Amino acid sequence: MKHAAQTLESAPLILIVDDSPTQAKLLEQVLIAHGYRVCVARNGSEALDQVLAKRPDLVISDILMPEMDGFELCRRVRGSYEISGTPIILLTHLNDPADVLHSLEAGADYFVSKPYSNRLLLSRIAAVLQGHRSCQSGANEGDVLVEYRGKEYTIHASCAHTIELLLATYELAAEKNQELLGAKQLLSNLNRELEQRVQERTAELTRETAERLQAMEELRKKDKILMQQSRQAAMGEMIGNIAHQWRQPLNAVGLLVQDLTLSYEYGNFSKAYLDSSSKKIMQLVRHMSQTIDDFRNFFTPDKEKSEFDPGQVVERTLALIEGAMNSKGIRMEMSAQHAPAITGHPNEFSQVLLNIINNAMDALAETGGSDPYVGVSVGTESGKVVVTIVDNGGGIPEEIIPRIFEPYFTTKEQGKGTGIGLFMAKNIVEKSMNGRLTVRNCGAGAEFRIEV
Repeated sequence: MKHAAQTLESAPLILIVDDSPTQAKLLEQVLIAHGYRVCVARNGSEALDQVLAKRPDLVISDILMPEMDGFELCRRVRGSYEISGTPIILLTHLNDPADVLHSLEAGADYFVSKPYSNRLLLSRIAAVLQGHRSCQSGANEGDVLVEYRGKEYTIHASCAHTIELLLATYELAAEKNQELLGAKQLLSNLNRELEQRVQERTAELTRETAERLQAMEELRKKDKILMQQSRQAAMGEMIGNIAHQWRQPLNAVGLLVQDLTLSYEYGNFSKAYLDSSSKKIMQLVRHMSQTIDDFRNFFTPDKEKSEFDPGQVVERTLALIEGAMNSKGIRMEMSAQHAPAITGHPNEFSQVLLNIINNAMDALAETGGSDPYVGVSVGTESGKVVVTIVDNGGGIPEEIIPRIFEPYFTTKEQGKGTGIGLFMAKNIVEKSMNGRLTVRNCGAGAEFRIEV
């Protein structure tokens, strides 16, 4: 409460007793802002000297202090005739009911619980300085002996003073209760806000999860379409390879049939010759039938991953395109060392090899070198299976090497390439087989390297 009418010299002098400079300074600023004069002591001994010297109108003292605590300061003031009437307010945490009994026993006028409300403290100060009391002393005065938790307290306060402190205690309790109710309401509001945020975030996460699942499903469908397109492109090439594979045995069958006719006409036909020719024809037919089975197996999707011998898959793949490479005059060499089995889809791995070798064949056809060559090697390095495909087709322009694995990127003429062969090859090796597919220019051509 601010006393606007009074001058600074006539303003009440309040002594603050607190060993914490920070707490003392904060209280000092509050009191000065409300028109009071202030002096400060750091402990009970210093405070007692200032009370005797300055005769303050009110002492506000912390309880826990070095040298002399607040209770002892209160007793010393009450025990000194000259200053016994000095009003004293004690600051306490009020963690123990014994604090009330100590305050009564020491002769404090009021106590205020820490952390205190400025409004409540200023109200106490105003009441003390104005001499206003809620209760007045009656006729019956005397000492009261109180036992609490095995300890006895002798209360010298009058009944009126005792009731005054009890009223102060109740006022503090009501103040704390209001603070608790406010805190409870605030906590309830925060809980509702938190629940709302959790619900909103949960909805967002659910929506994001659904979007991601949808995106993943779309990517899966896209990869499936790309794989199908890649297989369809490979199927067209395979039809040509079948024709190459069948041309030689068909010619041989035709020659054997013609030879049988000529032998019959010239009288050289015999049972032994017929059996020999039939056996050769059946061998050729079985070879052609096996070729069909090989191509059919290639286009049959692998349902589950399995372990397979990479060397055998490489041999089988090269056998599929042997006729096509011979017809184009491309020399093919294979070097295979013992390599451990790898896990994946054998037909997909075979498709990776076909995509790379077909690109090499196209490059060799464009350059038109005198000795076109494709070399395939199988081995191990650092515990990994390594398959390399090299050619002497002139290599890949350095500026496009970073892009050759991109979807739909092709350097071929329109209608001669889909641009998905190498993209799918990299996806199969790196996503399905947890491997690595790289390319570099090496010598007179390009080198593709598969590590699994």
